[in-house]
Amino acid sequence: MKVVSKEGLEKIKAGYGVEPFSKNFTLVKLKEILKDRKRDIKQILMNQALIAGIGNIYADEVLFAARIRPTRSAGSLKEAEIKNLFRSIGDILKKGIKYRGTTFSDYLDSSGRKGNFTAFLRVYGRKTGDKCFRCSGALKKIKIGGRASVYCPACQK
Repeated sequence: MKVVSKEGLEKIKAGYGVEPFSKNFTLVKLKEILKDRKRDIKQILMNQALIAGIGNIYADEVLFAARIRPTRSAGSLKEAEIKNLFRSIGDILKKGIKYRGTTFSDYLDSSGRKGNFTAFLRVYGRKTGDKCFRCSGALKKIKIGGRASVYCPACQK
């Protein structure tokens, strides 16, 4: 925690991208963010200066739900894929909030409860060779931007 002036708070907030639950996060805005970007879609989703609040766990889960391979160039996504991605961002983040996040060790929320989103993880935390819950294909675990990434080569294109 850091105590800052009103101006200091505005400066901090200016360093973050659009918040996925704000009225400013629209399909049009997501298209603008992705347009002509050559970086992997997972890195774009996790870039807090572009979209605030999507970390490694939720990026893997969003991309799995959207059926998009995390190594795809963000600018290569087609209209239908972007629509599906937009929908998946909202769906996965809402579910994460509903179940109070993802707890792996001794973390407790402000009410003293563990997060239960771990019960809904489809790819995050799994390993190469594990079966995909959707198609039964073999999952693959790689590194993207120094972070572990798990995806299904069979159903994430």
